[in-house]
Amino acid sequence: MAHGPLKLGRIAYLNVWPLYESLIPDFPEGPDIAYVPGHPSELNAALAAGDIDAAPASAFAYLADPGAFKLLPDLCIRAEVAPIQSVLLLSPVPLAELPAHLRRTGDPVLFSGASASSNALTRVLWRFAWNFPDVRFESVPPGTGLATGKPFVEIGDLALGRYLDPPAGWHVTDLGQAWFDYAGTPFVFALWIVRAGLSGQRLETLGRLHAALAAINAGLPERLPALVRAPSRPDWISETALLHYLRVVNYDLDAPAKASLVLFAEHCRELGCIEAVPGLRFAL
Repeated sequence: MAHGPLKLGRIAYLNVWPLYESLIPDFPEGPDIAYVPGHPSELNAALAAGDIDAAPASAFAYLADPGAFKLLPDLCIRAEVAPIQSVLLLSPVPLAELPAHLRRTGDPVLFSGASASSNALTRVLWRFAWNFPDVRFESVPPGTGLATGKPFVEIGDLALGRYLDPPAGWHVTDLGQAWFDYAGTPFVFALWIVRAGLSGQRLETLGRLHAALAAINAGLPERLPALVRAPSRPDWISETALLHYLRVVNYDLDAPAKASLVLFAEHCRELGCIEAVPGLRFAL
């Protein structure tokens, strides 16, 4: 389908909601563009399979297979500084007591099946920031960790809900804050990834889309107070809480973000999660 619409993935999380809320009126679904919703791991898989053309997807997906992808310049999903509020490690004991707890119980740490970057980030922090001994990591479907009683990673809106209303007896570690405390740079959770080989009309549409996203991002700080009053705001979060959250999310792939990405990639390489630290290749 050489002349079909650009298939753009859309993470169904509030961390990109203001971008799409502003983008879709000017780029409605039609002959030029189709939106494909999914959580980060689903979009990673769709990009790898060629089922979609571009998406804000896990930064780790690019690091793990850079030959298959390129990037949109200047854009990512990261913390403004720290914390991020929507990428958490929840534990039944304080973080410092977690290794002893796991030795005693034999429990694993549970990763979110929706994530790639946040799971890899947990591994990196576990070894290099916290200097904890090796443990088992297992993956579970998003939203199921709390019922297990085991320490678990949660991301996206489910995590934001836990951050705003922490479950009684659980200890919450914001992984964006933990990375900043360790590295001194904001963590890059997602990049705007483009499948390699995109060309023709769809690449031209992507260029127009990128220009629109850059303009939206530039004007977003002034627009946020009005945007959080939009009818499409989910009713489970207040205007005040949403505004505060969206002010800690940042979309600038600037020099500190790139430095953070390189450090994260180097640690992933040291852990054997990726083969090498890749360069950044851009589609436009």
